[in-house]
Amino acid sequence: MSRGRYERDFRNFADLVPGHGLILDIGANLGVMSAYLAQKKDSLRIIAIEPIPLHVKVMSKLFKHKRIVNVEIVEKALSNKNGFVEMKVPLRNGVLQHGLASLEIDNETGGDIYQVSAITLDQLMENYSDEILVGVKIDVENHEWEVLSGGIQTIQKYYPIIMAELWNDAKKQACLSLMRSLGYRVMYVNADGELVVYQGEDVLNYLFIPTSVK
Repeated sequence: MSRGRYERDFRNFADLVPGHGLILDIGANLGVMSAYLAQKKDSLRIIAIEPIPLHVKVMSKLFKHKRIVNVEIVEKALSNKNGFVEMKVPLRNGVLQHGLASLEIDNETGGDIYQVSAITLDQLMENYSDEILVGVKIDVENHEWEVLSGGIQTIQKYYPIIMAELWNDAKKQACLSLMRSLGYRVMYVNADGELVVYQGEDVLNYLFIPTSVK
């Protein structure tokens, strides 16, 4: 999917979330989407979650340059268990693909491997028990199932609007089933920019909307 399509889908997510509360940007990468949200809705508090040290360094410089003060960086990975895990930044055509950094390590040779600290979404939210979680964006290169299944208590407590990129495999079906079982509608943004109910179309970005939200 093109970067432009992703950004359009993310803008729809940004329009849907309330103007006050806590947003989690899980897999924040270089911080571009966190910066967009922080500037669009400056009453939000945003937690940019990213385990790769270089990405964290770039994010910090970006937020400082843009004078963004409502974003906190958490240098960890999110998964379905706590501990240390390996994360890979793959090498493609001699170039490190920082946007594809993932806990789902492939068999391709080359790339940088990092040992990173991982926690669950539920454990992370213990640090923000006084906050109201209103939105979650997840882009973790096919590790979305682990993130969601490690955050069921949080999801059931707050019912935030969730945007997730899901690859077309068994993990996607597991994520869709889980979110439906938790009381969410599975939706996506169609080619006309309309938010519609997902009915099996070939899409990558999904919006999970609590059924209580009209």
